Amino acid sequence: MLRKNNNKSTQNSTWLRRSSYEEIRPQHLNTQSFSPLWGASRIAGIYFIIGCLWILLTDKAVSALTSNADLIATINMVKGWFFVFMTALLIFVLILETLKRIRKVEEDLEVSYKNLMNTHENLESAYEEITATEEELRQQYDQLIENQRKLSDSEEKMQHLAYHDLLTDLPNKLNLYENGANLLAGSSGSAALMFVDIDNFKYINDTMGHGFGDRLIVEASKKLLSIVGDHGVIYRFGGDEFIILLHSLTDKGQAGMMASRILAGLKEAVDIDNSLVHISTSVGISLYPDHGSDIMELVKRADIAMYKAKEAGKGNFIVFDNPLNDTFTERMNIEKQLYTAMERNEFDIYYQPQVDLALNKVTGLEALLRWNSPELGPVSPFKFIKVAEDSHLIIPLGSWVLRKACAFLKNLHEQGFEHLTMSINISMLQLLQTDFNEVVLDTLHSSGLEPDYLELEITESILIESYEHVGTKLNELRDKNIKIALDDFGTGYSSLSYLTHLPISTLKIDKSFIDSIPAETNQAILLEQMLMIGKRMNMCVIAEGVERAEQLAYLQEQGCDKIQGYLFSKPLAARDVERLLAGWESSGLFFSKSTETC
Repeated sequence: MLRKNNNKSTQNSTWLRRSSYEEIRPQHLNTQSFSPLWGASRIAGIYFIIGCLWILLTDKAVSALTSNADLIATINMVKGWFFVFMTALLIFVLILETLKRIRKVEEDLEVSYKNLMNTHENLESAYEEITATEEELRQQYDQLIENQRKLSDSEEKMQHLAYHDLLTDLPNKLNLYENGANLLAGSSGSAALMFVDIDNFKYINDTMGHGFGDRLIVEASKKLLSIVGDHGVIYRFGGDEFIILLHSLTDKGQAGMMASRILAGLKEAVDIDNSLVHISTSVGISLYPDHGSDIMELVKRADIAMYKAKEAGKGNFIVFDNPLNDTFTERMNIEKQLYTAMERNEFDIYYQPQVDLALNKVTGLEALLRWNSPELGPVSPFKFIKVAEDSHLIIPLGSWVLRKACAFLKNLHEQGFEHLTMSINISMLQLLQTDFNEVVLDTLHSSGLEPDYLELEITESILIESYEHVGTKLNELRDKNIKIALDDFGTGYSSLSYLTHLPISTLKIDKSFIDSIPAETNQAILLEQMLMIGKRMNMCVIAEGVERAEQLAYLQEQGCDKIQGYLFSKPLAARDVERLLAGWESSGLFFSKSTETC
């Protein structure tokens, strides 16, 4: 290849020399017309012809004019001198013309020489460039050969990268879909596909950073490998999701046993950057061939079962069955409609009154989000709130509820109900936003509502999962006189230390404890203890879900501060809240500015 390039470059340089010479040679320069012999012969010939013609013609002319010898001698003398003068003049002109041509030729030759030198320099430069290009081509050729060698050495490495996860080096999703079918086909009897998902992994990423999350994924993959061993193949499906393909099962119960081992093994503390991290996982299981004949069907059904495991409380496993398919389809429809529900103004806020038992008056309202979809009809908050959190739509939706509820309460204050407060539920995702406090304060400012009348409700699960990260934000809000309520107290089994370290002003006891009244059960005993804790810590205690008169009587006897439930009022639309408050006012029950309430 290089030799061919050398020959070609030589031919090109020769062509350059020839073409350059043709370009610089003057077009009028003809070496034959400027021959010395030809120049001398021309002058001699002209002189000879003129001389002969002069002698012959002038002699005849003189003989014809006169026969006088003296006159003829005089005329011949004049004629001779005239001939000498004319021939001298002619010779001068011819020699002058010849010398001019010689001078022109010399000048042309000088220009040609200069052009030739310039062309020579250009040719030398071109030759050097060609030489450099040739060297570069040689180096590129050598590099190409080296790259081909390296590429050849890596056809296997590239294939490995294409079919394996970069972070964990586990087989990836492509590997599962292309090679999983072979494992199913080669399995004797039945097989199982397990969809493993780390609970609350997104919160870990948001709070601890993606680098921390990546290391957690690596540690989880190592544990899975040690647990599963040779019983199956582990794939990283994406993010915090893993697929485990258990082939050649002799008993379908083996899948459940393996899932239990995985749940227990991943609960063990993981040491990352000298921090012990405890995680839980949710596992969905689909069985081959009962739940599908190919990998994609098994993955879909295991995914459905995994979501059901999360809804059931996380940290457990569920085996797919046909009713789960309907549940998953319903969830997908809810998520699809949620994306446009805000734009189409399908949401509304209902308000449930909170009654102060000592004053027998409504002193607060809890804002409850409701959704009436044209396609799905009324959708229960228990169904769409979880979907809104998973899709992060809860962030703009929560901000909308905050603005709407604050504006409504400000309007009630202007109507004379100055001591009403507003309780608004806050999602963990909202709290994790860096600008959450600014959003709350900006909303209060734009609505004109004083911070003292706003109460933000958080659940125990938020404290359990993000205690250190939300504590600072809650203290900042409390410093602005915004109240913090702990909702569903007792259901999350949180540490009582949260009550002493966080600015909790209100305890809301979950309906499940109120339902046990008045029976003498363990839950009733717990209820009494929770009421006592709240009172001794100088917190306002609100009982949710009060529906019967005996429950009210019991709570009054135990010193509960407020109740909330259908016994007094169901959640009401804004216009119905105004009617309710106006009715109480007209009956003599009104709000005094001097009235103190928790």
